This record gives sequence, C-alpha cells and structure tokens, in this order.
Amino acid sequence: MNDRQKLSLSGPRDSAPVPAGRGSRLAKMGALAGRIAGNVLVESGRQLARGQKPVVSELLLTPANVGQVADKLATMRGAAMKVGQLLSMDAGNLLPDDLAEILARLRSDAVTMPTTQLLQVLEQNRGEDWQTPFTQFSFNPVAAASIGQVHEARTEDGRHLALKIQYPGVRQSIDSDIDNVVSLLRLTGLIPKGLDLDPLLDEARRQLRREADYLQEGMYMTEYARYLQRLDWHDELAVPRFHADLSSEQILAMDWLDGIPLEHLAREAPRQRSHVMARLLQLFFAELYDFRYIQTDPNLANYRYQPDSQRIVLLDFGAVRAFPDTFVQQYKQAMQAAVREDRNALDEALQASGFFRQGLEVANRDVILDIFLLAAEPLRHKGVYDFGKADLAQRIQARGMSVSRDPDAWHTPPPDVLFLHRKMGGLYMMAAKLGAKVNAAELFEPWA
Repeated sequence: MNDRQKLSLSGPRDSAPVPAGRGSRLAKMGALAGRIAGNVLVESGRQLARGQKPVVSELLLTPANVGQVADKLATMRGAAMKVGQLLSMDAGNLLPDDLAEILARLRSDAVTMPTTQLLQVLEQNRGEDWQTPFTQFSFNPVAAASIGQVHEARTEDGRHLALKIQYPGVRQSIDSDIDNVVSLLRLTGLIPKGLDLDPLLDEARRQLRREADYLQEGMYMTEYARYLQRLDWHDELAVPRFHADLSSEQILAMDWLDGIPLEHLAREAPRQRSHVMARLLQLFFAELYDFRYIQTDPNLANYRYQPDSQRIVLLDFGAVRAFPDTFVQQYKQAMQAAVREDRNALDEALQASGFFRQGLEVANRDVILDIFLLAAEPLRHKGVYDFGKADLAQRIQARGMSVSRDPDAWHTPPPDVLFLHRKMGGLYMMAAKLGAKVNAAELFEPWA
C-alpha cells in the first residue's frame, strides 16, 4: 500500500475556489459593485414606472444587494471576510440593521476550498511528499472559517491531530482586501462617508497579519496554556498542544481534542451549560485582570465540552491580544463605576482610556454611557442572572440605534476597547443563546 492509498480521500461537499491573486480578488469586488449598480437601476426603473420617487439609500439596501455583498465576502474569505467581522466588534449594537445582517452571515457562513487548492497549499508547505508522516488524512474539513479550514489526521508515531490549513492568497491580500471591502461598503452606503475608520483598519491589518501566521498562533496557544496554570480550576480547561514539527505559517498542527458543541450541551444539560458559561465569564475576568492576555474572538464554534472529563475545550488562538497594564487599570475603573452606576466616574474613566475623541457630540457621549451602564447589569445583579430571559441585547441595541441613525455622531473607539468589547459582548451573546443562569456579580466580586 503506498502513502496516498493510506489516506482517507473523502472530499469536501460544499466548496468553492478561493481567488488567490490580488487581480482576481479585485475583479470579484468590481463585479459585485457592477451587479449592485445594475440592481439599483432595475429597482429605480420599477419605482419610476409605479410613479414613485426612488430614494438612493433604499435602492442600495435592498435584500438582493445585502445578500450579494454577504455571499461575495463569504466566498472570497480571507481579509475580505474578516474585515467585515472586525467591523462588528462593538457587538453590532451601533450598526444599521442591513450591515448587521451582513456581518451576522459572515460569522456563520463557511465555504471550503476544493481539494485541488488544498493539495496546492499542502505541497507548497510540506513538499510533494507531504503525506509521508500521516497514516490518515481526511480531505473533508471538519470546520471552516474566514482564513482557514480544519482537517483531521493521524501520524505514523501515533499522534491524533487537527490541522488548520490556510486558504491560498490570504496573507498576500490583506491590505488590498481591506481597502476594497471598505470602499465597497462605503459605495453601498453601509458605512457613512465621513466616519474615520483608519485606526480600526490599521489595527485590523496588524491583527490579520498575526492571525495569518500559524506559527505565531502556535506560540500564542502554548503561552495561553501556561497562563491557565495560575487558575485553581485549570483542570476544567483543555488547550490543544502545538506540534511545531508539522506546522508552518500556513499549517497549524495541534492535538485533536474531542468534545461536543456547546449548543448540544444547551439542549441536554441546563445546569451544565450554566456552569460552563460561569467558567467562561470567570476566565474572562482572569484574562483581563490577571493574565492581561485575552482570546478576543468568543463564539460557540471556538469551544467544545467533554462530558466524560467535564472539561471545556478552548480553540482558536489567532486573535489572542496582550493588553497594557495602564489600559487594564483604566478599564477596571470604568467597569467598577458602571457596576456602581456612578455616571460621572464612568465618564472620567472612559475619557482617560481614550474612548472619547475631542469634540464628540454630547448626545453620543450620553448614549455610550447608557450602553456601558446597561452592559454592567449582570455584574451588579444580586443573585443569579438569567441571560436567556433577559432582553439585555435588545435594550442595548435599542439605545444604540439613536447613534446608528445619525452617522455624523458615529466614532471608532481605541482598538483595545473594541477588542475587549468584542470579547465581553460575545460572551453575553453566548450566554443568551445557551440560556445560561449565572451569578455574574459573584464572579466579578474579586475584581470589584
């Protein structure tokens, strides 16, 4: 039996080639802009025929146009898809419904690359005999995300591995993808023309370059596992080991850790789902106040649960971010003020952290303070907080809509704040989806 015959050759079911070159990716964006323009002309004609006066913003934000933007960014993957996700780091609460819909679809869509492209990446990184170390390799990916997909493999020396393999062209297209996507979103009116996104986009470029370096992610994974040893309950958590000998910038080899999706736990064990969510919130406070080292991309796909060992499996460390001590102290003061409902102290703490730019509209400032106070509700609630029944996300969104309706009042907070809100907001949304009941105030008490 030769090496290729030893491998499992099952291929991916739903796949589409990833446009790898800058020219082909730009052409995709140009074609999309052309289709949107065509849709605008057709709909404009229909309205004129009915005696109606077309409104440009409404012509742009038709279901067809919104759907085509989401579909194209999901198919392109890479930074084109990731930048849309990064634009929603404020939990989508201050974004128009149409843009929020696109971002939600980008978080859930997962189109894989065909086997031919997969083989190209493997051969470019491991040579034509890439399969030599493996006794099994499944070509059917078990998971797919914005910049890579995951395959199961077993090695000659008995290791059971998950191999995260990066889509071709991702690292080379980061700058052009970000520029093209933002230009497209501005063209379609989904982002106000006057909104200063430069600080966020600069940080997005840096973050994406880190995420596209799988050797760097392997080091993050190893370092994060060391931090976990500080916790008295670290044996309830599991982090895959990094296997450097089978890794490269485009291939990340790590332990295969079995586990069930947290959504399944939600249906089967209400007490366990609440315990799991309590541990994840407790871990967040440790990340922020003790480690200063946070995995900033919380979503259900990045966690598993092992019923036998009762361990929570932590996955995906490309978005790990270290936070400066000064910022952590300032943000701690802001959270403490929000828990106490001390509006003046909260305003001062946010100003010190650089959250408010000079000359920001007072009305916008008040809305942001209100949202912070709402977000601290679980931390000041006495006893168990029912995330599933609370309408916290809806109330935050309702308060934020007054900003989204006034594009001139939009602003982008410092990147550290955005990434931190991405984490906290993501955990809240996970807790709501799982219907978790958690005494969040008790967990926050050591840091209050």
